[in-house]
Amino acid sequence: MTLDVATFASELAATPIDEGVHQLIVERIAHTIRAQKGVLATYDEQKGHLIVGATYGYPAALVEDFPIAPGSGVLGGVFASKETLLVTDIGDSAGGRPSRLRYRSPSFVAIPMVVGDAVLGVLSFADRSDGRPFDEADLTTVQGLAAPAALALACERLTKRKRQLEYAVGVDSLTELFNPRYFDARLQEETERARRYQSDLTLLSIDVDDFKSLNDTHGHLAGDAILRGVAQVLRRSVRVFDVCIRCGGDEFAILAPRSGAADAARTAERIRQQVQSYRTTAAPPVPAGLSVTVSIGGAVLAPNASLREFRAAADRALYEAKAGGKNRVYVATPASPD
Repeated sequence: MTLDVATFASELAATPIDEGVHQLIVERIAHTIRAQKGVLATYDEQKGHLIVGATYGYPAALVEDFPIAPGSGVLGGVFASKETLLVTDIGDSAGGRPSRLRYRSPSFVAIPMVVGDAVLGVLSFADRSDGRPFDEADLTTVQGLAAPAALALACERLTKRKRQLEYAVGVDSLTELFNPRYFDARLQEETERARRYQSDLTLLSIDVDDFKSLNDTHGHLAGDAILRGVAQVLRRSVRVFDVCIRCGGDEFAILAPRSGAADAARTAERIRQQVQSYRTTAAPPVPAGLSVTVSIGGAVLAPNASLREFRAAADRALYEAKAGGKNRVYVATPASPD
């Protein structure tokens, strides 16, 4: 099976970060050189070792939690040396050492993935489907395809660094939820993702009922404690990939990818109930037994809605919840397309 560099580069560019880039790299190159097994290990700068990001031909669970030190083993050695390794018979090259049991043949190829002076990871392939050893032509093919793959890894690393910086400047100091600056960026990102994959996206707008009165009556320290308590409830009530935001004052929001109106309504009701019960056992400076409630409105992203319209729909739903007597949930049902 042939795969030219331009086609491969286009496939990598079309695959979003965190959505299968590593697996695409391993599978496409393995198919091209007829390898029945492959692995991609990437370097974790913070931990100082390689970790397996994707495998082909055997379960990733066998190796995904195993750290590989630079210089250790085949992958660590290729990483440290920055040198390509083409082995036709591992028994000959390693003093007669037999290959590991999961491999059928003694031949393999391993190459570093380099961008500039940085080694981002190592690719290795084994077990050619015809049983023959890998040759120089296979090595040349892997090297050619590894170039755009390494650039994809570099883009992924830059994206992750960008997200880390966004996180550092995007967290509210009082509640440790994300702040509006981060929210604006994620709202744009998740909206584009939802439209690309034609999946649901729900926005919940949350408001602490009568917060000004609570703040005035019990003081700012109690008010801050209430906001922190609400934030704790939000964090533990949502899925790991949902985004919790403090919009300012006593206003919060939750961005829920792949969540429709029914799911969002259940989540919102769970939050409403847990906030109400959480406050009754709060410690000072919040008076014992103080009842704190929230009103929650939600909207599902409509096919042609702008970001402004999407947020306005959630705000209107919150208004409906408030107008209905507070301590309520109202999630708007998206209109059916004509």
